[in-house]
Amino acid sequence: MKQSLLFFTVFIFLSFSIYAQKDTIDVDGFYTTQQYGTLNDAIEAARAEGTINDKVFKLAPYDVYVLSRSIFMSFGENLEIVAPKPGNTLESAPPQIVWTEEDIDKTYLIQTYGDVTMKNIWIRFDDFSGIQRQTGIVFEDSAAVQGDDVEKGYFEGCIFDYSQIGSEAGGSITVKADHFVGIFKDCYFRNLSDYHFQYYGRAVSFPYQSSGFHYDSLLFENCTFSNLSRIVMQEGNEYGDNIHINHCTLINSIEWVYQSAGWLRNTSITNSIFVNPYMMGYRALDVCDMGEDGTQDYDDFEDGLCDPPGGGLINGLTEVDSFEFAVDFTDFDRKLFVGNNVYMYQDWYLNYTTECDWCAEQIRTRHPEEIRHPAPMIGDNALAIIDSTDGDGNKVFNKMNVDWSTIYTDDPDFIVAPTNEDTLKMFLEGKWGTGLDIDWAYQPNATFAQTWPLPENLAYNNAAYKTAAMGQFPLGDLNWYPDEKELWEAQRDEEWVTINNWLNSGDPNVGVKEVVGTPSEYSLSQNYPNPFNPTTQINYSIPEAVQVSLKVFNTLGQEVAVIHQGFQQAGNYVATYNGAGLSSGVYIYRLQAGDIAISKEFVLIK
Repeated sequence: MKQSLLFFTVFIFLSFSIYAQKDTIDVDGFYTTQQYGTLNDAIEAARAEGTINDKVFKLAPYDVYVLSRSIFMSFGENLEIVAPKPGNTLESAPPQIVWTEEDIDKTYLIQTYGDVTMKNIWIRFDDFSGIQRQTGIVFEDSAAVQGDDVEKGYFEGCIFDYSQIGSEAGGSITVKADHFVGIFKDCYFRNLSDYHFQYYGRAVSFPYQSSGFHYDSLLFENCTFSNLSRIVMQEGNEYGDNIHINHCTLINSIEWVYQSAGWLRNTSITNSIFVNPYMMGYRALDVCDMGEDGTQDYDDFEDGLCDPPGGGLINGLTEVDSFEFAVDFTDFDRKLFVGNNVYMYQDWYLNYTTECDWCAEQIRTRHPEEIRHPAPMIGDNALAIIDSTDGDGNKVFNKMNVDWSTIYTDDPDFIVAPTNEDTLKMFLEGKWGTGLDIDWAYQPNATFAQTWPLPENLAYNNAAYKTAAMGQFPLGDLNWYPDEKELWEAQRDEEWVTINNWLNSGDPNVGVKEVVGTPSEYSLSQNYPNPFNPTTQINYSIPEAVQVSLKVFNTLGQEVAVIHQGFQQAGNYVATYNGAGLSSGVYIYRLQAGDIAISKEFVLIK
């Protein structure tokens, strides 16, 4: 097994490959048949035959499939809907799935108690006449089976378009399951722009005021998000275990990119671009005690004497002891890495926070405490936890890190940004103070007309960002850079090794990966090279699944480095250790696996 996240990601990808050996059912759409419900009919026929798990429903490019009723999948039923990969011509556009304009219940676009795979499908959350609907793709289980199964959603090359409030006040993907695994690869979440509520329009979310549900894993890789409220939402007594955002591009998020991330357990946000995140902003009122009996005023805010604001990317970090629900981990088990990212606000937004009519009125009437301010990427309270040290100056939580040397704040300068600035400004001003509701989506008519390629282009002019990701690839969604994406695919696993090294050890050069073979006994090999400067490799074997630690000590017996600590399956492993932070000398590396302990010496020479 490679490091846990990389293995888990590959495992889930492989788990969906079981659907490859299926019968393909070609389904004609509305423009071919002039009929609604053709996809409903095909799916329901397979369910009636008991063959739904053996079928792939293939949709035709540049057609529209109008749902005449909700698609329902019962326990143990899996759904796969695919289309050819689109090209650059109108005729190759992804097929759309859209609601009928007829007056029927539209709560569930898809309601499933099983798994869903969709590839190269354009999913619209409106009806055929272009009216947004409170609808969604909903994964759920029931109290009778809750906890027994994992609901899986695999979406590749899909467009999630024009979604407002999701089903049951959730998201485009709404999760009502105790265990959910979601993989989103090469997807575009476009115009998840609720015209009324600032906090709706989410990619993945639990329902409002729910409890007991859980994300086992969410992976967003090479995805774009434009004009929405949040990517991930969790609330109440719910949290996610493995939330990972890699090589993604976001522009215009009304609220936090990852809300309730304070409860995160294992999260990485890497190689991505976040432009205008958390546009709702924070006020002096939100961080200062300005009530009638308050002791602070706006001068205190300007002098930095009020409470620090939360972050716009990750909105806080809560210590486990302060959770309002029980979890099976401690703060020392938690993993966070944020690196190789752009986090910035564009000038038009920064200027508008004081120049909008309502904003100027607050200033004129001497209420500057109402004015909104851009949030930092991660707030000071969260950073205090991430960067906390013990009495000897050692980092307390070595698995929670931000690589500030790779955080950038310049504008990417997108070729064609999907920003309708006029309506977005009116929407923001409405949410800040006037109460106005307005549809602020970017060119929704391009959706209705099935324009292809779409009018926006999130490639960018900032030359420095084109080599700022790990491996010197472009930052953000690489689908906007197809030539580079092909090269990136060849080294994807190596990139994830680096990310996992950060998560597991706090060092991009220190990590553990599996090599072929199943051992019969515990062993720890002599490192190679030895002496070394500054990196070396250590091979070890464990014949059974067990908690494993591989640590480095000086000759006084003091721990100086943790190469690996955590549960591992039986296997042969090779660890890479970087001693750049140590002085020359003799050190001891020790393998502790259950009750077995093996130690050896190595020599660092600089």
